[in-house]
Amino acid sequence: MKKTKYVLLTLIIILFFTNIDIVIESTKLSCNIFFNKVFISIFPFIILSDILIYYDYHIFLKDVFGNFIKRLFNIDKNATLIVILSLLSSHPTNAIFIKDMLDNNQIDTDTASNLLIFTFYPSLAFVLGVLGYKVGLIIYLIVILNNILIGIFLRNKERPNNSKIIIQKEKNIFIVLKNSIIKGINTSLIILGNLIIFMIIVSIINKYLSINPVILSILNGILELTSGIIQINSINIPFIIKISVTLFILLFSGLSVIFQAISILSDYKINIKKILITKLVFSLITTSILWICYMICPINA
Repeated sequence: MKKTKYVLLTLIIILFFTNIDIVIESTKLSCNIFFNKVFISIFPFIILSDILIYYDYHIFLKDVFGNFIKRLFNIDKNATLIVILSLLSSHPTNAIFIKDMLDNNQIDTDTASNLLIFTFYPSLAFVLGVLGYKVGLIIYLIVILNNILIGIFLRNKERPNNSKIIIQKEKNIFIVLKNSIIKGINTSLIILGNLIIFMIIVSIINKYLSINPVILSILNGILELTSGIIQINSINIPFIIKISVTLFILLFSGLSVIFQAISILSDYKINIKKILITKLVFSLITTSILWICYMICPINA
């Protein structure tokens, strides 16, 4: 096993050094995507979520939305805040919310693993920008429905015990804000690092693999969501194929996003295999259902 790992690492190093121009261009592209699209959409939410969780904002949200979410997914009241905030933002902020509550002992690792699976949401602005308002909104609603079904499927069979909350001395708001900003910067760097690595891998694959463009876009999307979706929507293919591949990529989220989330939660034992299998199975099922529905009642792009 170790020898295989060393062989793979050696091959990656060779590929990186023999394709230094691709590495540099991919790094530039990753930074451009990150600072112009990712960072500006997630950094404020990292800070906001940390402050909300610190001041137990879930107590207020529990009274407004939490009881319904708690019954639907059979989760404890602390976890309802993660479901709500994840829906209002884009991945991988769900992992950031989960880590905040794990750090404060407000949820356990089993709950965290389940929550992570059904709280991945793409940027609504990105979906609408690529697919248009009508189709994009339909696809985004399907993503929400898919996540709800996963949450119900993973529903705790037993009545949840509310995790213990550590009562801590309340800090000055400026200290809380400073700590939240530092946490936001550190988390953002983890996301950027993962994005760069996967973007380089995707670019090298595109250089050496000469295969069907649809299959290549699926492969790219499985590795890195943004490049895969942009690539499939630039190909002149039937609408149903384009929309099905796009939906599958959005539902699966891409290994880059998933590994960003796992990196953020690296201090905790998260079931990666369960995440990958569950998301893959539900992505295939939901995409197949969309295909069947389209065959019965087609829509125009």
